[in-house]
Amino acid sequence: MTDLLVGDDPFPEAAIEAIRHPYPFKRNRKAEVLAIRKALSRLVAGEKGEPMTPVEAVTLLQASTMAAKEAFADREKRFTPHLSTYMNGRRYLTPTMPPPANLEEAIGILTCYPTITEVDVQAHMPVLRIIDEHLRYLQATHGSAAASYMRTRTLRFAECVQRWPSGEMQFVPGADKVFRERRYEQDERFWNRNQANGFQSEREQLSRLLQ
Repeated sequence: MTDLLVGDDPFPEAAIEAIRHPYPFKRNRKAEVLAIRKALSRLVAGEKGEPMTPVEAVTLLQASTMAAKEAFADREKRFTPHLSTYMNGRRYLTPTMPPPANLEEAIGILTCYPTITEVDVQAHMPVLRIIDEHLRYLQATHGSAAASYMRTRTLRFAECVQRWPSGEMQFVPGADKVFRERRYEQDERFWNRNQANGFQSEREQLSRLLQ
């Protein structure tokens, strides 16, 4: 590695290319080189807590792109961040994990959730991993129908939410909470909310006071 760092430039072209080359999804070399240089500068400045030497920074990023090559090997390109996104998002600071085994199914289920208009795979990865975990758990009892079961229950929850009074919509729980706590398996009575008004509202208030 040290033979790549020669001359006045702390991060010469050879070192940049050693980081860039292993990454599986490259598209805009100019943007990628700039993103790599910025990442190296941050690491040298102490991004990980302690300042790094140029050699240490280059070694870390090269190890990270090599790990990403393996982790993303079986992932479709549309689910793989571009190299510049990977660097600008500082994803080299955390271990690269392989994608969920049931990623496509998890995306399909999350798409049905009432507060999700579009699934951003990278931004929603934590909840997609939760769904994947539950799918693997449910496969023991539901077999190949596990994804269909979760999708149907999520759609049913969304249908119930659509009938909520407008003032109640702010109380729709986050998708991560619902899936983590397996609320999609709740009795549907817990998903229904009715608009209370007039004498009905007064009766409910009196009933609560008398209990």
